[in-house]
Amino acid sequence: MKKFLMSVLWVALFAGLGAMYYYQTTFDARINSMNERAGKIEDKYQKFTDQLDDLEVKFVGRAKHVRQNQNDIKDIYSKIEDVKRMHSQDMFLINTRVDSLGAVVDNNLNNLETQVEALRKVTTSLRAMVNQNQITTNQQIQKLSRDLDALQKKVEDIEVLILPEEDDKKRR
Repeated sequence: MKKFLMSVLWVALFAGLGAMYYYQTTFDARINSMNERAGKIEDKYQKFTDQLDDLEVKFVGRAKHVRQNQNDIKDIYSKIEDVKRMHSQDMFLINTRVDSLGAVVDNNLNNLETQVEALRKVTTSLRAMVNQNQITTNQQIQKLSRDLDALQKKVEDIEVLILPEEDDKKRR
């Protein structure tokens, strides 16, 4: 009986050590995985802020909107950092927020593209209107020129008719 209890004790000891080893290795693997994902998120954020800096230079006229988006993004990033510090195990939540941030950026990009396209349409319409007005004006000028020429010819014809009669009266 003593040997049996010793055997059970040894088996329990090795099982406990094995469980502790397994728990420690999986815990370390989870920590390493979270650190890698946090590094990737920070890289994505850095690339994104670099792109925002480029956008700020490109869209000087839209600085108010870009600054508002930057502030929104900074707020989201600070919230992400708070969650990361408080809940380092919950990286899924951070990935979800980064995805929603990407959706916001995509939505803003789509809105900007829509505004640019609308501006292009207005510009095209304005050009067409200016061209049409120029054509109409040229036609009117040509018509006025022809009318003026016709009036000058009539005036000359009237002068020719009036002058000979006056010459006849002076001679008499």
